[in-house]
Amino acid sequence: MKKPYVISFANSKGGVGKTTSCISVGCALAAAGFKTLLVDLDHQGNLSDDVGRGDENYTITDLFEDPKFDTNSLVYPALDGTNVIPNLDVIPADITLAVEARSAERFRHRLNILEEGLKRLKIAYDFILIDLRPAIDLSIENALLITDKLVVPVDMDRRAIKGIDDLFQVVREVRRNEDFVYTLVKTKVNESHSKMKKAIDGYISEANYRVALTEIRQSELFKQATDVHRPVMHFAKNERPYRDYKSFTKELLQQIEEAEGGKK
Repeated sequence: MKKPYVISFANSKGGVGKTTSCISVGCALAAAGFKTLLVDLDHQGNLSDDVGRGDENYTITDLFEDPKFDTNSLVYPALDGTNVIPNLDVIPADITLAVEARSAERFRHRLNILEEGLKRLKIAYDFILIDLRPAIDLSIENALLITDKLVVPVDMDRRAIKGIDDLFQVVREVRRNEDFVYTLVKTKVNESHSKMKKAIDGYISEANYRVALTEIRQSELFKQATDVHRPVMHFAKNERPYRDYKSFTKELLQQIEEAEGGKK
C-alpha cells in the first residue's frame, strides 16, 4: 500500500488560520478526488467541531492512552452539517489529549505512537493532514517526525512572523536536524492595510522564507462558517475563501509533484 503524504499545519502563534487552512486544504483535496484524512492534534478540538465530529466516543486521545488501540475505530466521515463530505475522514480530538500526551511519556516507543497507529489504518489515504496546536507536547513531536511537508499560515500580525524561527528551531530539535520541507502561506490578507502588509512582506522576504504565491484574503465568511460549525469551503462555495484555498491547494500539489519528481 502506498504511503500517504503527510502535511502538518503549524504556527507557534494562535489565531492565524491554521485550523481553517488544514480543513480547507483537506476539502479541496477531497473534492479533487484524493482520499484524505484530517487528524486533530489540538485538544481544543476546533477542527473536529468544524467537520461535525466534536463529540465522539473515541478520539486521538485513545491512541496516546493505549498505543495498541485500533486506530480504525477513531476514523469518522467528515460532515458538512448532516451531509457526509466524500473522500474526507477525520480523527477527532478532545480536551483530555494534552494530559494523555504527557502520560504517554512512559511508553518505550512513545515517539512512534502516531506513526504506528496510522500504519494500522485499513483505508488507503492519499493525504493525511494534521492540525498541530501551538504548544509542543509528545503528540506534536509524533506528528513532526512523520511530516513530509509543513504548512505555516501567517497572518498580518508581526507576532505570527516572529514565531516562525522558534517553530523551525523546535522542528529541527525534534527531527534531530533532519531536513524538512515547508511552505509559508499568508492568511487574513487585507489589501487596504497596505502599510502593515508591506512591512510583513518585507520581513518575510528579508528572512528568505519559502512562501506560497497564493494569498488567503480576509473574509467575514470565515467567522460565519465557524459560527455554524461548517467547513468554509462548503459554506462559501465559489466565494473568496473557496477560490483562494482551491488555488493554494493546487499550488501545494504542484510543489509536491515537483519535489517527488526530483527524487526519481
